[in-house]
Amino acid sequence: MLRTTEGPVPVAAQDWNELWQARQTLRTAPRDATYWDKRAQTFDRKDAPDTYAQRFLELADVHPGEMVFDMGCGTGNLSVPLGQRGHEVLAADFSRVMLERLEENLQQAHVTSVRSMQLSWEDDWRADGVESNSFDVCVASRSIATDDLRSALLKLTDVARRRVCITLATGVSPRIDARLMRKLGIVLPENMDAVYALGILSAEGHLPQLTYINTKRFDAFATFDDAREHFTGMVDMALEEAISAPDRDEILRRLHAWLEDALQKDDHGEGVSVCQPRDVNWAFMWWDK
Repeated sequence: MLRTTEGPVPVAAQDWNELWQARQTLRTAPRDATYWDKRAQTFDRKDAPDTYAQRFLELADVHPGEMVFDMGCGTGNLSVPLGQRGHEVLAADFSRVMLERLEENLQQAHVTSVRSMQLSWEDDWRADGVESNSFDVCVASRSIATDDLRSALLKLTDVARRRVCITLATGVSPRIDARLMRKLGIVLPENMDAVYALGILSAEGHLPQLTYINTKRFDAFATFDDAREHFTGMVDMALEEAISAPDRDEILRRLHAWLEDALQKDDHGEGVSVCQPRDVNWAFMWWDK
């Protein structure tokens, strides 16, 4: 890094990557496949129906007949609609259970043009048959979970013939309700993931473009006790990263008061949900080769 009287300044791709790597040491979310195996059963239901995937595909502008590599495909949020449009897709994920759910979703949608592969960001892609310039478009939707962002971005670029499209978290963690944390007095660091990616790509000679996708997250639970347990866990997760916060007893007092106001019974009386959905924003970035 370049050094000034104010301290080090990133100028090269590796400098930006070092900042990304330093940020990863502060993250509390697990990154292993076992964690994502457990999340696979509810992964399809985290956003308002189809809104995220629809907007992602609009921005990606995949041309008719183009082949797509979907890295970190999850349960097929992008791969299934791409297959329904007739695209050949290689859907890769390091979670075996995610891939099992993907296969179920493909069968239900009667899609046969998507094949799956168990693959991680750290694997040797070429050794696994994912060659340079082998897909027209490469996508990585909310899935860049790696300590080496530069390597991930360069791998995607190498595999693509025309375009690469990714989404990264922006604001606080998408697993945390930012508006609730503000009410509770918890101050959290903001995600700078898109900044690191822009720095790396620009230093590598690319011209990345950036916009944002807004999604609505609906929090629903079987019982009030389930909701209280969920949000208490969210508070504890937030406290691990908090810049400043009241003591935990005071936070829980505020949380319980908020739950009394924010939760409503479902129409059929079978559960409870938060009255207003929360906004989760994603930085959508794309660059052409």
